[in-house]
Amino acid sequence: MIVQKLHQFLRPGFTIIELLVVIVIIAILASLTLVGYGAVTKDAYNAQVVAGVVQYKDTIEAYKAYFRKYPPTTREIAEEQIALACLGDGYPADYCGKVTGRETYEDPGFNTELAKIGQGGAIAIEKLAVNAETFVGAVYGIDQVGGDKSPTNYARTIQYALKGKNADCKVDGAYSYALQESPPMTACEIILEVVPGR
Repeated sequence: MIVQKLHQFLRPGFTIIELLVVIVIIAILASLTLVGYGAVTKDAYNAQVVAGVVQYKDTIEAYKAYFRKYPPTTREIAEEQIALACLGDGYPADYCGKVTGRETYEDPGFNTELAKIGQGGAIAIEKLAVNAETFVGAVYGIDQVGGDKSPTNYARTIQYALKGKNADCKVDGAYSYALQESPPMTACEIILEVVPGR
């Protein structure tokens, strides 16, 4: 009798089945939390990019209204065919990606021109691979565009990338590319004006 009571006293733990059930429940809860966290961080990143692009687009349009032309990039002044610059500043090593096969950097001259009107917004600067291009934040300037978008195939654009397949570009006048990426990405482009004679 004493041995039985002692045995019951020493056996207050869980069975292996009970432990496995608890571990499975914890694993399910953890995976649901990670999926939810991923969606929240994706949405937050996209919202920051879109907000920054909207602010810069408004500043660029105000510049055009005041000076009757869009602000030029340094590459455009040098008459390069593709004349892109990072939209904004604060990019790692002043570099915002490879777009249309060209390394694209911050442009102090362009930023100085924009400062005459106002300041754009902060743009999220996480490196995102989109098709053959690698965006970090957003780019502005003259680039090649699809033949159905411009008769000359060149236009002044703002381009940016968002996380997620078929994400909503959320900026008036923006259209998205159809992409096959892993993880899924959406490239967005706003054509500000067709550029003749390129």
